Amino acid sequence: MNTPMLSDRAFRAHKARGVLYTVISALLFGVTPVLASQTFDMGSNANTLTFYRNLLVVPVLLIVMLVKKIPFGLTKKELGLMLLVGVAFRASTTFMLYQSYAYISVGTATTLHFMYPMVTAVLCFVVFHEKLKREKIAALVIALVGVMLFADKAGADAVPGLVLALASAVTYACYLTGMDKTDLRNMNGTKVACYMGLFNALAVLIVDQIPHQIVFVLPPRAMLYTFIIAMCTSFVAFWLLQRGIQVLGAPTAAIFCLFEPIGSVVSGALFLGERMNLRSTLGCVCVLGAVLVTVLSDRKEKSTI
Repeated sequence: MNTPMLSDRAFRAHKARGVLYTVISALLFGVTPVLASQTFDMGSNANTLTFYRNLLVVPVLLIVMLVKKIPFGLTKKELGLMLLVGVAFRASTTFMLYQSYAYISVGTATTLHFMYPMVTAVLCFVVFHEKLKREKIAALVIALVGVMLFADKAGADAVPGLVLALASAVTYACYLTGMDKTDLRNMNGTKVACYMGLFNALAVLIVDQIPHQIVFVLPPRAMLYTFIIAMCTSFVAFWLLQRGIQVLGAPTAAIFCLFEPIGSVVSGALFLGERMNLRSTLGCVCVLGAVLVTVLSDRKEKSTI
């Protein structure tokens, strides 16, 4: 990651903004399943939520682009990147993760999905030859232990779900890396979010031609909750995550994304009455410990410059 030369105070402020962007993004992604579960009780499902989560944000983003006079044009390269990183990686991640719920518990699926920080670090190390410091490796190991503490036991017929959840970790790592290592990194965040929302919605609609699981007419309250989810994830959280990746780089941002399961556990306890047992509490502590190691590592790196 190419970072302009900054003073120590400016560097820390710059990094702090990146951390704040990424953490808020992760918490938004983590809290919205509470609303998602409410929409499922009102007749929605995973395919419907994925479709509307992407589609509903497009008109809002179009208005923002018009007001801010953001150009709509895309080069062939940008279009290709949108389709690759957005549809092939981001949309497929959501689809596979939701599909895994049919075979394994949400806890187990989420645990396997959150292997993506490790996959992201390995991708950047192998493909882009980024240095993987000992402190970062330690943080990833601690985070892995923390995430595993969120896991439930999988049954004997869970192989398809395990494969889907693990595959979602790989595709999401590819998405984060693509947002960091391609021209999408420097594109306007609103423009990227708008086109990805449109392309992803179309992709889900095409895939649904076989199962026909999208429910196009939902109760008003379900549509309201779905709209809130769309705005929080495909607009606000997406934009914040892109900014966080720009500042921190994909491997470090992926670690701070681990606030998402913490947000899910805490919001589930507060709003759905789910109990926080000792395992989930220790998992939260391990994730926070991994974040602390990452922060201290970044400070050490700056002090040696």
